[in-house]
Amino acid sequence: MLLKNLITEVKNLKLNSKNLETEILYIWSDTRKLSENDIFIVYDSFGEKTKEYIELALEKNCKTILISKNNPWFSFSKKFKNVIFTNKDAMYFHGEIASVLKGNPSEKLKIIAITGTNGKTSMTYILNDIFTFEGKNTGIIGTIQTKYGNKSIQTGFTTPDPSVLHEILADMLEDKIEFVFMEASSHGLKLGRLNGLEIDVAVFTNLTRDHLDFHKTMNDYLKSKFMLFQLLEKSSKSNKFSVISSDSEGSNKMLSLIKKKKFSYPVYEFGKKKKYEGKLQKLSISETYFEFIEDNNVHELQTNLLGNFNYINVSLAIVVARNFGIDFEHLKLNIDSLNPVNGRFQIIQSAKKNRIGIVDYAHTPDALENILQSIKEIPHSKLITVFGCGGDRDKTKRPLMAKIAAKYSDRVIITSDNPRTEEPESILYDIEKGFPKNYENFLKITNRKQAIKKGIEILPDDGILLVAGKGHETVQIIGNKKENFSDANELQQAFSYDELSRR
Repeated sequence: MLLKNLITEVKNLKLNSKNLETEILYIWSDTRKLSENDIFIVYDSFGEKTKEYIELALEKNCKTILISKNNPWFSFSKKFKNVIFTNKDAMYFHGEIASVLKGNPSEKLKIIAITGTNGKTSMTYILNDIFTFEGKNTGIIGTIQTKYGNKSIQTGFTTPDPSVLHEILADMLEDKIEFVFMEASSHGLKLGRLNGLEIDVAVFTNLTRDHLDFHKTMNDYLKSKFMLFQLLEKSSKSNKFSVISSDSEGSNKMLSLIKKKKFSYPVYEFGKKKKYEGKLQKLSISETYFEFIEDNNVHELQTNLLGNFNYINVSLAIVVARNFGIDFEHLKLNIDSLNPVNGRFQIIQSAKKNRIGIVDYAHTPDALENILQSIKEIPHSKLITVFGCGGDRDKTKRPLMAKIAAKYSDRVIITSDNPRTEEPESILYDIEKGFPKNYENFLKITNRKQAIKKGIEILPDDGILLVAGKGHETVQIIGNKKENFSDANELQQAFSYDELSRR
């Protein structure tokens, strides 16, 4: 696209150019990906690194820069042939420009975006299964992977950077994808990664304590999630709508923000005395039985996904599916055989099938409590919980998670979970503060492998061991290094070793 045409299409950009006929290929904030006909976009957050990045862009013979006029390094932009400037952080224009340069692919796709502290990943996979069952071509963008057709991509982010995101969407369109189910993280929303996206559906699962190292306050966290509903309002899509779990924590605050804005689209609530309502009937180690009520019509359903939280996730997915015209008979068949999500209530049994290990990504107080409540519903002799908390992250949740683990577990083992640059023992000390006074039913084992092994050693027949926090992750981050590590693999090995030793 010619530079002069791009400036016409995207509002609130100003241009100082020596060549309006410059052909623009794409836009990047990462200098490693730049070519001479790309736009190099400078975020205000680059800070002291800005000068270094500008020099790297010039070494690539990049002709065009996009930068805020208020950026302290603005004067260095004059070294480029074309300077696009704005009155606010250029970051906010990244997505819109990337979309335009890729031909606005989201306009031609059905985009269902899910936000919330917990449940985003599970919901994308549940929706993907439901719509695939209906013969639709689907794609997923999220924490575990970006997946569509025969492709699986690791972007490194729950919500990819705008250039990567719109590049993926354009490729999805070429692959004849119709529906895209994506996670909208609070980081991604606040950093403008979803700007320029035309959304069809926004889904809210819940809002509980997390990411306060980034957001600093729960109010900022809430408002960042709320941005998804503002983006939905801006979307040009017809028949757009939102879905909210109205009985979940944080929903009242989110609904209050939505109602104040009087958005034009319908808001479908799932909860008590709402258009869509549900009731959990029974949990087992193989099925979750529940009622789903739509306009007073009661449907008896069951799903192979386990736990109260999955009952909510499946129900929200049903609300989305119903508003795309999928009938209940199809839904009944499909939700009974959904594909388990890696690292989400992932069950690993001993060879004798008399003991159970569960791997789950639960890394927040609310998520840990939800999964422990669900496990308590399953008949068992003893419940042992192994968990830790990430280093260089929100410290306020550490004692809260200890309190919850102690409340529901017969034994707790606290251990490392990506300590990063913090001392692992210091993290365990912070966690330990949350245990009740004189509480002694816990062990401190810094090495996560040894903690899992110990958990299996002391797990009796008919016992359940929950290994929480890392879920699908395949590395342990210690210092600045990543070491191969999988909770599921370690659990399987621990079972094998323990059963050999018991012979």
